[in-house]
Amino acid sequence: MMDSTKLLALFLVACGLGWPGLAEAQLRAGVATVSITPLEADIPTLLGGYGARKSEPAHGIHDRINAKVLLFEWEGALSALVTADVCSAPICVVDESLAKAGLEGLKADQVLMAASHSHAGLEGFVLDRRNTANNPFVGIFSEQMLDFVTTRIAQGIKEAHGALRPVTVAAGVANLAGMTSNRRGDAFVDDDLTLLRLDDEGGNPYAVVVNFTAHGTIMTEKEMLVSGGWAGNMQRTVEALMGDGVTCLYTNGAEGDIRPNGARGSSRWEMAEDYGRRVGIRAASLADALTPRPVTSFTVNQKTIDLPERCASPDFLRIAGEEYGITAETLDAYVLDMLAQKAPLYALKINDFEMVSIPGEALCQFGLRLKAAMRAQGVKYPCVAGLTSDYIGYVLSKDEYRESGYEATASFYGDGLGDLIIGEAEALAVATAK
Repeated sequence: MMDSTKLLALFLVACGLGWPGLAEAQLRAGVATVSITPLEADIPTLLGGYGARKSEPAHGIHDRINAKVLLFEWEGALSALVTADVCSAPICVVDESLAKAGLEGLKADQVLMAASHSHAGLEGFVLDRRNTANNPFVGIFSEQMLDFVTTRIAQGIKEAHGALRPVTVAAGVANLAGMTSNRRGDAFVDDDLTLLRLDDEGGNPYAVVVNFTAHGTIMTEKEMLVSGGWAGNMQRTVEALMGDGVTCLYTNGAEGDIRPNGARGSSRWEMAEDYGRRVGIRAASLADALTPRPVTSFTVNQKTIDLPERCASPDFLRIAGEEYGITAETLDAYVLDMLAQKAPLYALKINDFEMVSIPGEALCQFGLRLKAAMRAQGVKYPCVAGLTSDYIGYVLSKDEYRESGYEATASFYGDGLGDLIIGEAEALAVATAK
């Protein structure tokens, strides 16, 4: 049975009145889903997450991988959230997708692109024009794959623009205790699944954004089929449970030291399906319980920061050199040529929901700190989106960097990177929340 709020919405729309208070400003949104599965076009497809694959192309498709576009229009200005089943999203994917879409008024500083971090999705370095190392352990740049992916995302942007309609929104949070653990043995774990639901002008669910913090590492280097992993299964579960016409988008969190916990099955494919289904059921249940309301505040902010001098960690060659085929002779060229010198940070606030981005893999303790800063400003439903609009590696505290380990070898800006990034992100979050 439709609740009284939805009945009121239908009545007001039917009478041409709209929601009270929407005469001054009204959020419109459009969604689109496009396949970014290069094998559909017979393009050799390199999978992300593991140097041990040595750029061996995928053997086939287990499940289609997608990019999804949620386009916003507020007071005549356009902005977007784009999610993709890739291990990371280099900035050139954002720039070239927007150039191909050619949508007037939509600029890179208003587009947050988030990677799911599926370890059976596309390798981000394969899509990165800065990658001139020709190193199979890292991933060899593919013009074909980049062109295919950006052409498809551009198509999605245009389709989402054509689907713009008035929306109402609601946010909520569910606790998924026990479904993740800290792989570095720290006490920090983020159990929150934070969700944003958008309904169309008829009061029907239209789009759901799920934010949940967990690595895409149910898949190992031995799984050689293209897949969205557990996050892909989660999105399909939400869409199936909520019915036709609903699009589910996923953003990961500060997952640098967080792994999925408790996946069950006799194979990695079964484990990914089990885990994704259970997260998806919880997300759909939460979404179903929410009652969207008119949008009274909408803000997108972005700033680009200069990064510290690039350098490898002291233990890089000992711990990760062999895995990634990098020697003392090639280390400097790899670090200097492939890594960004600047990093974009984003903040998106809709009513009592706020999302702040980090362009890499931050430790969970930093994600919790950012959420606390937003809550202190009165944000009821804060979340952190990791792996967004470029990739700068792991974002660690000074103590964790000096403790070393795998995460430190994938952090390339010295021990001060974490304090810099999180300090800037915190300031952006606070300014946007006010």
